[in-house]
Amino acid sequence: MQNGLGEHGFGWMFGRGGTCYIVMPKHVAGPFPRVTVSTAAPVDSATATVISPFWDSIDLSIGIARGGLVDRCDAKIEDLEESPKAAAAYRADLLRLSPSGELTRRGLTIAERSYLTFTGTLEDGTDDIAQGTSGAFAFVNGMPIGMAITSDDPTRARFMRSGEILIHLRRFLDEQAGVYVPVDEAASTPDIAEPNALPLRFFRSTMPPTNPQFAPENLVTDGQFIFAPQHRMSFTITLDEITPVSRLMIRASPTATQTSPKSLIVQWSVDKNGQRFREWTRAEMGPDGVFDTGVLAPRNLRYLKVIILDTWGSGDVVIDSVTAY
Repeated sequence: MQNGLGEHGFGWMFGRGGTCYIVMPKHVAGPFPRVTVSTAAPVDSATATVISPFWDSIDLSIGIARGGLVDRCDAKIEDLEESPKAAAAYRADLLRLSPSGELTRRGLTIAERSYLTFTGTLEDGTDDIAQGTSGAFAFVNGMPIGMAITSDDPTRARFMRSGEILIHLRRFLDEQAGVYVPVDEAASTPDIAEPNALPLRFFRSTMPPTNPQFAPENLVTDGQFIFAPQHRMSFTITLDEITPVSRLMIRASPTATQTSPKSLIVQWSVDKNGQRFREWTRAEMGPDGVFDTGVLAPRNLRYLKVIILDTWGSGDVVIDSVTAY
């Protein structure tokens, strides 16, 4: 991983609701809203938007990455749960990646375990823990137990316990702690070439806009669709004829007093009047304001209905655009 200052470090990836997240120390993320993330061989590389929704004193950030990395995010947030055996382990493996994507594994002796952290010392006594190890995770039986955050000696590092990391991530991702407001264009992600976008028309919405200038027709034109949260929220877009569709993207850029959708269900229909729908996929819009199904097997359809189950926070709900490919 490389931040905007050219500094390197590590992180741990997990998938949730169709989004790939990367956990890293706040100081590894650096002061800029983006980092470059590279995986183990075969190497995939992508840009991740970084947010730090936690208090200033905790050295923790979370990145949101898309593109090819989504398929590499096999781990789950629940993997950070500390089992009694892992919590009592006296040795672990420190995993790091070389620039070419080769995985290295070094034995650690665990000591000075506290409620929040533990110290890991290299078993062979070498001075191989240095600047650049921050963000690397220690594992016991293949499960992450802690993330390196500081080092006061070349042979050892202090690790934030995975259970502590889990508390903060779960609070942010599960308890609708509010949506992150991107810095400038930080929420934008590489798209399939825009000329490939399909011509869409607005069909219907169950939510009236807060003001006519924020009408649902803006979903497929310029402007924003802004509406007050309701118990039942859905909108439907249509194509002029039955067309194969393989990808759907929805973007949102709320202000600090607004919010964006969170859990979404996408349904499709070939019915002439848009009445009978079947489920296509369900996932979460990331806290960066992007919902991206990725490239799926093409499906012939005439209508797409998006059902919004909940939102990231309180306030009026904002959607910038809906694009299909």
